[in-house]
Amino acid sequence: MKRSATTTTPAIPAVAALGTNGHLPFVVRAAEAVATRTGQVADACQYRDCEDTTPGHYDHFTHRAPQLEVKDENGPDGVIIDAGMAACSGSDPAPVVYLRNWEANNMAELTAKVDEIRRMLDATLEFGARVFADGAQA
Repeated sequence: MKRSATTTTPAIPAVAALGTNGHLPFVVRAAEAVATRTGQVADACQYRDCEDTTPGHYDHFTHRAPQLEVKDENGPDGVIIDAGMAACSGSDPAPVVYLRNWEANNMAELTAKVDEIRRMLDATLEFGARVFADGAQA
């Protein structure tokens, strides 16, 4: 088939026609339809502690929340221990809660690790009491 000089080429949708989150409008409408069926608001994030406030975002995270970290201003990054969460889009969207470099995949794992940390902190106080008592005798 021969093209004539007057044949118009279909235009690529204008950038203005994209949804507010950068996705094509039909993708946004599909996401809204799914959210409506599941009873969720499309722009509302299911994770109330998520730091991303962009409507319709897919990757969720909370890093460096002040109430979830203990700092030492003299340390390399100033953090002794911190906690946060991540739930990313992809093949495994399940959320994880982490304590520094360790991750929990469910509440039972998180509870067990927090209990272990509490025991360690109590033992640290006892250890410190012995060390400082011994040091005072020197």
